[in-house]
Amino acid sequence: RGSMAAPAGAHIPAGPAWKTKPLRFIEPPLVTNQDCMFQTQKLKKEYAHALLTARSAIERTPKEALENPKRYLEHFTKEDAPPVSDEHKYTFDRVNDDTPYSQYDKRDTFHTKHTQAARKKCNVPLITRTQLRTSQNYGWLPSVDIPNNGFGRSSIFLDSAMDKSHLRVGGPWSAR
Repeated sequence: RGSMAAPAGAHIPAGPAWKTKPLRFIEPPLVTNQDCMFQTQKLKKEYAHALLTARSAIERTPKEALENPKRYLEHFTKEDAPPVSDEHKYTFDRVNDDTPYSQYDKRDTFHTKHTQAARKKCNVPLITRTQLRTSQNYGWLPSVDIPNNGFGRSSIFLDSAMDKSHLRVGGPWSAR
């Protein structure tokens, strides 16, 4: 009978050769207390240098540039666009508001342009400085449908290029 054990001196791998060590044991090797202290001291020094660089950059920047509110979406608004909504400052104005009622909205609201019903019916146009959506491609450039295409004849071939005089019946040119 043969045994199931491997012969003496045969190489038996302990596990798959492709499996590597986890990165937590390689980068950075924070195994001992000294390694951890060194890492925290290094990060403190890096933070101090970054803070000095940031403070010097802030001092060089003009004050009005830092005080202006920066809103990302304002980059896309058109210069002559009307305001999105006119907000009431006082409660009295809110109570005495004369905004017309919209039957398509689920709730009676002052902001009828911002409701789901208005978006669903496409009542609110998106007017921006540049194209943000692919649906804005239509109407952005001048039309391509110029009838003569620069050749002096219209693009409708049968109307401009074909002679139809022989197809008509009657008239001074026909023999009666």
